[in-house]
Amino acid sequence: MTTARPVRKRRTARRAAAIAVTAATVTALTATLTAFTDTDTDTVRTAASGPDRDKPRNTAAGAERHDTAVRPAPGSGRLTKAVDLPASARPHGGPGKVIEYTSTGADGSLVTVSGMMFAPAGKPPKGGWPTISLSHGTVGNADQCAPSRTEASTFVHDPEIRRWLDRGVAIVATDYEGLGTPGPHPYLHARSAAYGSIDIVHAARQTKVGLSRTWAVMGHSQGGHAAVNTAVYATRYAPGLDFRGALATAPPTKMSSLVRDRSDSPSEERIGRTSLYPLVVDGLLAIDPDLDFTHLYSDRARQLIPTARNECSDAIVAQIVQLGLNDRTFWKQRPETVPALMNAMREHVDTPVVKLDRPVMIVQGAKDEIVQAPVTSAYAQDLKKAGSKVIYREYPTADHFTVLEQSDAETTPWLERQLGLK
Repeated sequence: MTTARPVRKRRTARRAAAIAVTAATVTALTATLTAFTDTDTDTVRTAASGPDRDKPRNTAAGAERHDTAVRPAPGSGRLTKAVDLPASARPHGGPGKVIEYTSTGADGSLVTVSGMMFAPAGKPPKGGWPTISLSHGTVGNADQCAPSRTEASTFVHDPEIRRWLDRGVAIVATDYEGLGTPGPHPYLHARSAAYGSIDIVHAARQTKVGLSRTWAVMGHSQGGHAAVNTAVYATRYAPGLDFRGALATAPPTKMSSLVRDRSDSPSEERIGRTSLYPLVVDGLLAIDPDLDFTHLYSDRARQLIPTARNECSDAIVAQIVQLGLNDRTFWKQRPETVPALMNAMREHVDTPVVKLDRPVMIVQGAKDEIVQAPVTSAYAQDLKKAGSKVIYREYPTADHFTVLEQSDAETTPWLERQLGLK
């Protein structure tokens, strides 16, 4: 959910959105990405309607329906543009593309979303490559922060991404609504994040590189939030796909509880935590212009508003350090004392507690100062009480980032089993 850490501490597949790109790399990709953004001459196979929308598959008999409404915008899940990445950005040897596709936005309308997709080298197996939808962590709310704009060439150099490709698993990675495409980014909007993570699977299948209907979702931090929400909606939103489960690491499932926490700690993670507040507030504003809570900022914190809207996370963190802001000095009025803000977070941001019809693994670091373990643990227990199949793992010495490495020995085999690889 934050990219405040130095690059050397962030190189991991499930933090794909935190991989820095050098100026030379950006220059090398300029021609390709400009063609993607500015022309309509790319060869794309599009579908007249969502390709798998009306073909139920692998739905458990008698499964309890979720009590949250699912209303896909007509035309969601169509591939509208695709550009091949250069060979230097495809070191695995298989297909790699930057794509655009249609999805259902936070307000229920049809929106355009961008992202990336990569498939293994060689001939697909019978039925196609199983797929992981990888949901990225916080990069900021500005268009230039979109991973497909900044990280396309380095994405598959990450050893964990390469590992999945080598195992015969395709990777699709949404930028989320409003990052790199028209409209604002509704940061941490539960349904928007889920729908974007689902519809990119539909869209990637239309590139005809051999992706199967079998898929799972995984993500860290903001991406963990997207992953759990994807599990809430996936089988009803896309019954034609074979959704197998979700792996969520350090997911902020209940921001309305997390925002109550107070600390004067100058630690790197607490500074990163403070950087999320203007993103959350602007995310609500993106959903509804009446949900403007910037008046709750302190005078010093108001200096962050242009940076939060026009720059990426590293710039926000740097200004927070410069201004000396923390959990206490950011707010003029404590957010938990404002019912309208709490209600907006509960309605749009917090992950619903429902009986899930596919398994979920939730992983958390006990020393995480960004997403507190008690909040994540309580959500996992609530899911279990609702009848969901949930595995919750908490690592005593792990923080927001080191939990990824510490949990890998458990999370990778679990995800392999869901995809039928073991």
